Amino acid sequence: MRNSTLIGTGLAMVVAAAASADITGAYVVSYSVTAEDFGGTSVSVNVQDLYLSSDDAADVGLNVFNMIMADAGQVNYFQSFTGTGWLPNNLGGPFDTAALRSADSFVTIGGFAAGGMAEQAPGAGSGTGLDPNFGGNNAAYPGNLAGWYNSSPPSLNGQVIDNDGTLGVLVGRFAYDGEFNLEGSALEVTWNQGLSTPGAQAGFIVTPAPGALALLGLAGIVGRRRRG
Repeated sequence: MRNSTLIGTGLAMVVAAAASADITGAYVVSYSVTAEDFGGTSVSVNVQDLYLSSDDAADVGLNVFNMIMADAGQVNYFQSFTGTGWLPNNLGGPFDTAALRSADSFVTIGGFAAGGMAEQAPGAGSGTGLDPNFGGNNAAYPGNLAGWYNSSPPSLNGQVIDNDGTLGVLVGRFAYDGEFNLEGSALEVTWNQGLSTPGAQAGFIVTPAPGALALLGLAGIVGRRRRG
């Protein structure tokens, strides 16, 4: 873990001394999905879900910024036919496909249910915004020093949840029909513990998932049909 240059040395020591209430890292859960998209077409992609880990259930992620993608992660990511780019969006009804839920690429600041593989259900991740460095909603992949944020802080979308025994929050899904890897990417994060509480910032290098979650990723290698 590298401390953000945005945190003064003294503040970093205070945060470390607290030893709780921190976002502690960034990791990816890797798996593969075959799913049906709009119109009956089938897509098969490798997926890496990007999470922030935490040591306190009260922590709330506010934004990800200054992301530098690992070279192996700079690919043209898959977007579902009914998706609208990198901002999470499921319009429901006939647009609600298995591919949109499980194989679409998007970034988010939380807002997803706990347990198992997160699905992009209607309303999940709403309120996410992209900063200018991202490169726009239709970029092939996040640009240099990209960032995204919760544009509606009162929603507390970024609050960490118990994800199969690990406290954390989903901040992105990346899907591609070939080989890629986000491990080694760098990013910085801002978090607090809700409205009117002080914020903290730190920088992290993306690592593989902890053991139990890595096994969960292996269990996620499934074929999914379109929802009726």
